[in-house]
Amino acid sequence: MEGLLQQQQYDEAVLCMDNRLALIDQLVQLAKECPIQQQAVAELAATLSIQEERLKVLTVSHHKIVFKKLVQVGKGNKAGQAYNLNSKEF
Repeated sequence: MEGLLQQQQYDEAVLCMDNRLALIDQLVQLAKECPIQQQAVAELAATLSIQEERLKVLTVSHHKIVFKKLVQVGKGNKAGQAYNLNSKEF
């Protein structure tokens, strides 16, 4: 995901994030169904949590870059308002 964001391939990065969330859901299900795997899943969850924080910072950075580029091409007001409305999760 980091590479995709750095290459400004935002659609692909979103797909990757969706796939990541689906995998996390599967890990949660595995932990519920197979108690033996709970320790391994917990360790992986801790690693994923650290990665998630790093990705949030990177995503916010790219959010700002995109907005600045919109302003530079003179579409900042209208497009920027729509972008801000659609990105309240950040």
